[in-house]
Amino acid sequence: MDREQIWKRGKTAARWIGTACLLLVPCASYVLFELVTGNLAAVPSYMAALNIGWIYVLYLAAFAICGRTRIVVPLVSVSLYLISLAEAFVVAFRGRPIMFWDVFALRTAMSVSGNYSFVITRAMKLAFLGLLAINLLAWVLPLRVKGRKPRLLFAGGSAGLAVGFGLWFFGYLAPAWGLGINMWAVNETYREYGYVLSTAVSFRYAVKKKPEGYSQARIRQIYEEIIGEDEELLASNGDVGMKTEGEITPVNIICIMNESLADLKTAGDFETNREYFPFLNSLEENTVRGSLCVPVFGSMTSNTEFEFLTGDSMALLPSNCIAYQFYIHPGTYGLTSTLKDQGYRPVAVHPYPRENWNRDESYRNMGFDYFLDIEDFEGSGELRNYVSDQANYEKLIELVEAKENPSDRLFLFNVTMQNHGGYESAYENFDQEIWLTGDLEGKYPKTDQFLSLMKASDDALEYLIDYFEQSGEPTMIVMFGDHQPSVEDGFFDEIAGQPSEQVPDSQRIMWYETPFLIWTNYEMKSEDKGPMGAVYLSSEVLKRAGLSMTPFNRFMLEMEEQLPVIHPLGCYDRQGNYYTWEAVAGEQSPYRKLISDYQCLVYNHCFDANTYEKMFTVPGT
Repeated sequence: MDREQIWKRGKTAARWIGTACLLLVPCASYVLFELVTGNLAAVPSYMAALNIGWIYVLYLAAFAICGRTRIVVPLVSVSLYLISLAEAFVVAFRGRPIMFWDVFALRTAMSVSGNYSFVITRAMKLAFLGLLAINLLAWVLPLRVKGRKPRLLFAGGSAGLAVGFGLWFFGYLAPAWGLGINMWAVNETYREYGYVLSTAVSFRYAVKKKPEGYSQARIRQIYEEIIGEDEELLASNGDVGMKTEGEITPVNIICIMNESLADLKTAGDFETNREYFPFLNSLEENTVRGSLCVPVFGSMTSNTEFEFLTGDSMALLPSNCIAYQFYIHPGTYGLTSTLKDQGYRPVAVHPYPRENWNRDESYRNMGFDYFLDIEDFEGSGELRNYVSDQANYEKLIELVEAKENPSDRLFLFNVTMQNHGGYESAYENFDQEIWLTGDLEGKYPKTDQFLSLMKASDDALEYLIDYFEQSGEPTMIVMFGDHQPSVEDGFFDEIAGQPSEQVPDSQRIMWYETPFLIWTNYEMKSEDKGPMGAVYLSSEVLKRAGLSMTPFNRFMLEMEEQLPVIHPLGCYDRQGNYYTWEAVAGEQSPYRKLISDYQCLVYNHCFDANTYEKMFTVPGT
């Protein structure tokens, strides 16, 4: 065998070895990635295979574009290594993995990064050595697709494989396996699935098709229809805010989302030994009340506060998602920003760990200046295992009294914890004051405990309102329940008179109603609003407070006049007619344009990177 043949065979062998090594590079990248995050041993083999599959897609896509392993391998492998480092640091700092929406928070993250200590672990060092080995191999054994036609064929084939894998994954595998993000404990999903697979799964919640007819021009058109042509005149004379001359504006706006606060009689009648909402039901003067139709039942609290603070309906977001995990990016407009622009200092209060439901980051992104969590309630009174409503409201009063000047504007948003499920255990610090009587007596102990908690909430509300009745600072108190409780299914079936699975959606909304009230310590017209979608409440607050509103708030109030209930299960119009979402948006619907406009506005607010700011800000601020 001559030298030339040896050389040719050597080149062929090198090409085959290089190809084999290239095929193993995605596997190595996966191992190095999860070695850095510390999840390598926790990810099952079949989940690891799916991670590697997605990493193959990344390498294929890059190779289809570049056609050279000396470019592709460093580009992808180094990128993955850097992401794995960032993931390890971010989990250590905030206890939550990086999600793709966090790209919007990159500037904020860089600004605060100096406050943290970055510790390089042994796993990071070992992974770096592995990264060097991968790239050295790619340099010594390079592969290259030569020629325009072969490159086009390879690029087309690679694109086909990548698209095919994605369609198979999202269209078949993910639904068949029930792959989804555990919204309560996101870290658990990322540990079990692996980071790359978890990121792919999260796209199921974030990718949403544009509404029919959506465009930036359409949003501008809706804006012009709301605001009118002479925007400057409207802004200068205050008409945008629909403010009435002589109307009192509160210096304190206190909004309380009370955990599991609910009147179970929305589903059917029953008897108790005593009334459980005597004070709440007695409020008449300076009080607006009604039933708030919230988007969740029994759990997923943060979706209700999302609807309240933004006005965006969960019905228009991907099903089963948690809005706080995906759709609250830096600068998200809503009630907080609108009040802040009018001189209110926004403070969030929640007597539980701040990382739950990603509240810490979400509140910051919405513009809250400060967030008091469980650490700020040390020594506070408890009922069962949670900070009591009474202690919670004492903290709110403390914040109001701590103002430097009584005329300083303050916006408090409080999420309580006292009434959180479960309701099975006995507690030394809990008295069973209320229980079911008649045919239901003794049958449903969870319900009995829950009703007693409602009485405790009612007592705490009386304490809070009694305090501000004596206050000289004009104050508005808004309270609503986040969802109905998870008590016995049999109780709901019995009072409804039929099994819950047989109740049609038009009636099922009754299990999503919670009480709400707007009360002031100054003169305000009282009203019973009846059932109302949670998306409208923040606009109602601005209206009752006599404050300026954004064009979006004005749109919401106009929509409320026609469709007072907007809910994932459907809509009710002012005449009490029920519509499914398909029907209300259908060609024969009298509300088709209204719903279409709303869908476009929500898409622009939640999904479009080019949010139309003028729609969601008060003109002139």
